[in-house]
Amino acid sequence: MVNSDYVASCGGCHVAYVPQLLPRPSWEQILSRLDDHFGSAVVLSDQEKNTVSGYLLTNAADVTPMKLGRRIVHSLSGTVPARITDIPYILHKHRGLSAEVLARKSVNSLANCVACHPGAASARFDDDQVAIPAP
Repeated sequence: MVNSDYVASCGGCHVAYVPQLLPRPSWEQILSRLDDHFGSAVVLSDQEKNTVSGYLLTNAADVTPMKLGRRIVHSLSGTVPARITDIPYILHKHRGLSAEVLARKSVNSLANCVACHPGAASARFDDDQVAIPAP
Protein backbone atom coordinates (compact mmCIF):
# COMPACT_ATOMS: atom_id res chain seq x y z
CA MET A 1 0.00 0.00 0.00
CA VAL A 2 1.34 3.42 -0.96
CA ASN A 3 1.85 5.89 1.89
CA SER A 4 0.11 9.19 1.10
CA ASP A 5 2.45 11.17 3.42
CA TYR A 6 5.45 9.82 1.52
CA VAL A 7 3.88 10.70 -1.83
CA ALA A 8 3.02 14.19 -0.57
CA SER A 9 6.52 14.75 0.85
CA CYS A 10 8.55 13.34 -2.02
CA GLY A 11 6.27 13.07 -5.04
CA GLY A 12 6.01 16.81 -5.60
CA CYS A 13 9.54 17.02 -7.00
CA HIS A 14 10.05 13.60 -8.55
CA VAL A 15 8.45 10.20 -8.88
CA ALA A 16 7.76 8.85 -5.39
CA TYR A 17 9.69 5.63 -5.96
CA VAL A 18 8.30 2.56 -4.27
CA PRO A 19 10.48 1.56 -1.31
CA GLN A 20 11.01 -1.93 -2.73
CA LEU A 21 13.44 -0.49 -5.29
CA LEU A 22 16.21 0.21 -2.76
CA PRO A 23 17.49 -1.59 0.35
CA ARG A 24 17.33 -0.03 3.82
CA PRO A 25 20.98 1.19 3.78
CA SER A 26 20.26 3.16 0.60
CA TRP A 27 17.12 4.76 2.04
CA GLU A 28 18.98 5.55 5.27
CA GLN A 29 21.77 7.21 3.28
CA ILE A 30 19.28 9.24 1.23
CA LEU A 31 17.35 10.33 4.33
CA SER A 32 20.53 11.34 6.14
CA ARG A 33 21.45 13.75 3.34
CA LEU A 34 18.23 15.68 2.81
CA ASP A 35 20.14 18.96 3.03
CA ASP A 36 21.82 17.95 -0.26
CA HIS A 37 19.32 15.65 -1.95
CA PHE A 38 20.89 15.29 -5.38
CA GLY A 39 21.67 19.00 -5.48
CA SER A 40 18.57 20.32 -3.71
CA ALA A 41 17.68 20.83 -0.07
CA VAL A 42 14.63 18.95 1.18
CA VAL A 43 12.96 20.32 4.28
CA LEU A 44 10.73 17.96 6.23
CA SER A 45 9.35 18.37 9.71
CA ASP A 46 10.46 15.78 12.25
CA GLN A 47 7.04 14.15 11.98
CA GLU A 48 7.23 14.03 8.16
CA LYS A 49 10.74 12.62 8.26
CA ASN A 50 9.71 9.94 10.77
CA THR A 51 6.67 8.97 8.72
CA VAL A 52 8.62 8.84 5.44
CA SER A 53 11.52 7.00 7.06
CA GLY A 54 9.25 4.45 8.69
CA TYR A 55 7.46 3.74 5.42
CA LEU A 56 10.64 3.42 3.35
CA LEU A 57 12.55 1.29 5.87
CA THR A 58 9.60 -1.01 6.59
CA ASN A 59 9.08 -1.74 2.88
CA ALA A 60 12.65 -1.62 1.53
CA ALA A 61 13.98 -4.17 -0.95
CA ASP A 62 15.81 -6.16 1.73
CA VAL A 63 12.73 -6.63 3.93
CA THR A 64 9.83 -6.83 1.48
CA PRO A 65 8.36 -10.25 0.72
CA MET A 66 8.17 -9.20 -2.95
CA LYS A 67 10.22 -11.11 -5.50
CA LEU A 68 11.34 -7.77 -6.94
CA GLY A 69 13.09 -6.87 -3.68
CA ARG A 70 14.92 -10.20 -3.52
CA ARG A 71 16.13 -9.81 -7.10
CA ILE A 72 17.33 -6.27 -6.48
CA VAL A 73 19.17 -7.18 -3.27
CA HIS A 74 20.79 -10.21 -4.90
CA SER A 75 22.10 -8.04 -7.74
CA LEU A 76 23.71 -5.51 -5.37
CA SER A 77 26.41 -7.81 -3.96
CA GLY A 78 26.54 -5.70 -0.81
CA THR A 79 26.76 -2.30 -2.50
CA VAL A 80 24.62 0.63 -1.34
CA PRO A 81 23.29 2.48 -4.39
CA ALA A 82 21.99 6.01 -4.01
CA ARG A 83 19.92 5.84 -7.20
CA ILE A 84 17.67 3.20 -8.66
CA THR A 85 19.47 3.71 -11.97
CA ASP A 86 22.61 2.26 -10.32
CA ILE A 87 20.97 -1.08 -9.49
CA PRO A 88 22.40 -3.92 -11.60
CA TYR A 89 19.04 -5.74 -11.75
CA ILE A 90 17.29 -2.63 -13.08
CA LEU A 91 20.05 -2.02 -15.62
CA HIS A 92 19.87 -5.66 -16.73
CA LYS A 93 16.09 -5.55 -17.17
CA HIS A 94 16.41 -2.43 -19.34
CA ARG A 95 19.48 -3.44 -21.35
CA GLY A 96 17.45 -3.69 -24.57
CA LEU A 97 16.18 -0.12 -24.46
CA SER A 98 17.82 2.14 -26.98
CA ALA A 99 19.20 5.56 -26.13
CA GLU A 100 16.56 6.95 -28.49
CA VAL A 101 13.73 5.56 -26.32
CA LEU A 102 15.28 6.93 -23.13
CA ALA A 103 15.76 10.34 -24.76
CA ARG A 104 12.08 10.71 -25.68
CA LYS A 105 10.43 13.62 -23.87
CA SER A 106 7.77 11.23 -22.59
CA VAL A 107 10.44 9.01 -21.01
CA ASN A 108 13.40 11.34 -20.40
CA SER A 109 15.48 8.78 -18.47
CA LEU A 110 15.57 5.35 -16.91
CA ALA A 111 14.53 6.99 -13.62
CA ASN A 112 11.06 7.78 -14.99
CA CYS A 113 9.56 4.37 -14.21
CA VAL A 114 5.95 5.48 -14.65
CA ALA A 115 6.57 6.39 -18.30
CA CYS A 116 6.57 2.72 -19.32
CA HIS A 117 5.31 0.91 -16.21
CA PRO A 118 1.73 2.03 -15.51
CA GLY A 119 1.71 0.06 -12.24
CA ALA A 120 5.01 1.49 -10.96
CA ALA A 121 3.39 3.54 -8.20
CA SER A 122 2.10 0.27 -6.73
CA ALA A 123 5.35 -1.69 -7.28
CA ARG A 124 3.92 -3.54 -10.29
CA PHE A 125 6.60 -3.85 -12.94
CA ASP A 126 5.27 -6.86 -14.85
CA ASP A 127 6.99 -7.35 -18.19
CA ASP A 128 3.68 -8.01 -19.94
CA GLN A 129 2.28 -4.64 -18.79
CA VAL A 130 5.09 -2.47 -20.14
CA ALA A 131 3.89 0.27 -22.48
CA ILE A 132 6.74 2.19 -24.08
CA PRO A 133 5.43 5.58 -25.23
CA ALA A 134 5.54 6.35 -28.94
CA PRO A 135 7.97 9.03 -30.12
